[in-house]
Amino acid sequence: MAGIGALIGFDVPGSAGGAPPRGPLSDETKLRHLLRRAGFGAGPAELAGYRQLGLAGTIDRLVNYEAVDNSALDVRLNRLGLDLTRRPDIGRWWITRMIYSARPLEEKMTLFWHGMLTSAISKIGRPEPMVAQNEFFRANAVARFPDILKGVSMDPAMMLWLDTATNRKGHPNENYARELMELFSLGVGNYTELDVREAARAFTGWSLSGKLKLGNLKFRFAPGQHDSGSKTFLGETGNFDGNDVVDKLVRQPVSASFVAGKLFAFFAYPNPPTEVLDPLVAVYQSSDYSIRALVEAILSSDAFYSPAAYRALIKSPVDYVVGAARTLGIETDAKSIPLVLTRMGQELFNPPNVAGWPGGPSWLTSGTWLARLNLANALVGGASGGPNGNGPRNVAAGSGVETLFASATSPTDLVDRLADMLLDGDIELAQRQILIDYLTPPGHGDRAAVDPSWLDERRRGVLYLMLAMPEYHLG
Repeated sequence: MAGIGALIGFDVPGSAGGAPPRGPLSDETKLRHLLRRAGFGAGPAELAGYRQLGLAGTIDRLVNYEAVDNSALDVRLNRLGLDLTRRPDIGRWWITRMIYSARPLEEKMTLFWHGMLTSAISKIGRPEPMVAQNEFFRANAVARFPDILKGVSMDPAMMLWLDTATNRKGHPNENYARELMELFSLGVGNYTELDVREAARAFTGWSLSGKLKLGNLKFRFAPGQHDSGSKTFLGETGNFDGNDVVDKLVRQPVSASFVAGKLFAFFAYPNPPTEVLDPLVAVYQSSDYSIRALVEAILSSDAFYSPAAYRALIKSPVDYVVGAARTLGIETDAKSIPLVLTRMGQELFNPPNVAGWPGGPSWLTSGTWLARLNLANALVGGASGGPNGNGPRNVAAGSGVETLFASATSPTDLVDRLADMLLDGDIELAQRQILIDYLTPPGHGDRAAVDPSWLDERRRGVLYLMLAMPEYHLG
């Protein structure tokens, strides 16, 4: 299979580049693209439900997810019996949420904020503040941006991560003030060193109560440690505190472009031109800085469904793992997945630095690529899922893949249906033929006459090869 994979991935012209389809996307392809970007993809049954809603209805359901019943996820999580004071369990908890949530955009936005407004357990030291921050991001995933910034400014994990908790009158710590402007709201070059110093003074006295080792840290304002003197920030002078700083930052026109650009790059593609970004900025500003309104505008825009966006982003490890699990109907307790993600370069709750994960081509190295292929092999490996060799054992009973394996009428039918499920049918003719040949019994004989174990192996093998194809690693 490794040799066949090499043929599929590198000997077919254009396959490694994931070239977008010619011309506009069909409505069906737009829907699948939307579900990959605004969530983590969808299996056949879930896709059929969204197909009934249509594109506009699906966007509305994804964005206004509070009305969607998610109680089945709560039941599943309770059944796992996880201890969220243990570092191994918090990764399983979040991965489980992403795989089985009925509100995929809620989890996708939680992941976005975790990568933008970063904190890392490597410095925090305890799981409890990281879980609390994650819950804050989820509860405020599509809230107003100033409310998100104010909330995360008071978040214990963030206050430990960027040292706000030790910011005192007369000895202001500038770490949070600098990153608040550079990475969270304005971008490089849109503030001065004076702004950093004065903002740091505004956040003095923001402290914590409780004990880290007991997991009960809470925000506390210490008036005696707050610098109440006059401050000049972004050209305005007054007795400002941290909330005032956030309000002034968000009102900066460059902040609107910064936030809209960050979200557009996350959902569509990086560095959008001005004519694409300006209408989104206008929606964001006119909606009183609503992230919900901005995300809905992005997902409804022509640019989001353009050839420049389709299959234009390399899947993060989380996107690859969670997307495969959701699409294939994998049943898992997620026990081994946090380690798998770490091997792929994305340890949840522990981004590498304050800038988060760099993403893009950095996701793919020789080591992380091997980890992806090992994961694909693990998903489809092992004994057959049924007495007739109808499916891989890790796929949930009754899943779309199990049904497909059982009902495919020929090697060509199976390849085409898997390509439709995993690649929107966007497969080169030469790639397709290699897979058909791989599935065809020796001597082009009748499948009914071959050893069932041979057929089971080849079915699992072709699924593995699809998951290993370069195109599948493009979101």
